[in-house]
Amino acid sequence: MIYLLLAIFLVSWNLFIFNVRKKKRLDGFYFKGMTSFSFLLIFAYSVYTYMVNQDSGVNLLLFYYPPIRLIIFMGLGLVLGLIGDLFLELQYFYPDNRIKQIRYGMIAFLVGHIFYILGMSFFDSFSYISLIIGAFMVVVVFFASKLMKLDFKEIRIMSYLYTFVIFTMVGQSIILSINNDFNMFSLSFMVGAILFGISDLVLAPIYFGNKVSDIYVVANLGTYYLGQVLIALSVMFL
Repeated sequence: MIYLLLAIFLVSWNLFIFNVRKKKRLDGFYFKGMTSFSFLLIFAYSVYTYMVNQDSGVNLLLFYYPPIRLIIFMGLGLVLGLIGDLFLELQYFYPDNRIKQIRYGMIAFLVGHIFYILGMSFFDSFSYISLIIGAFMVVVVFFASKLMKLDFKEIRIMSYLYTFVIFTMVGQSIILSINNDFNMFSLSFMVGAILFGISDLVLAPIYFGNKVSDIYVVANLGTYYLGQVLIALSVMFL
């Protein structure tokens, strides 16, 4: 089943990329939705696999059971990822409200990252080192945006806040992996989180620096979707 779901993901992702490159935005919107929904299906199958592998189903009904809280918040994070994807894609249909659509998408992803952080914190423990990583990356993005002449327009503050939250999430995933000896669950989540962070670093020049070449677009979408799939798959290894 997992191979079928991954095949669906790859087919819809390639069709999305194809339509984006051909400037067929409406078809691209549909296939983007299908691609994003496919990582929710992968997550659902991962949760099913986890439940089947449990010796007892009693704890699965208890919210205080750390893996269940982790799963719930991860699921919420992935759902908000789907919502954020659709908001971002709407900018191409309403160019006069482009910044508004980007802002809504950023808000959806930002809340999703907070859910990821909460899930990891309930499962393991929150590390303040992740806040330092988030703050450090805000400084990096600030100076990099000056060098690359990126114009964040009226969402400058939102962009820096978003940078802080996503790289706090990335930092927490690294701490989670260290604390769990880089087991398959924590390693899959960490690599997925890092790829997610990279995808947003690549996205910034596309949205705010007019870097719209195929290399930038494919790099952004490739790292983003692979990151979300790895996060979705990580539950299978709990």
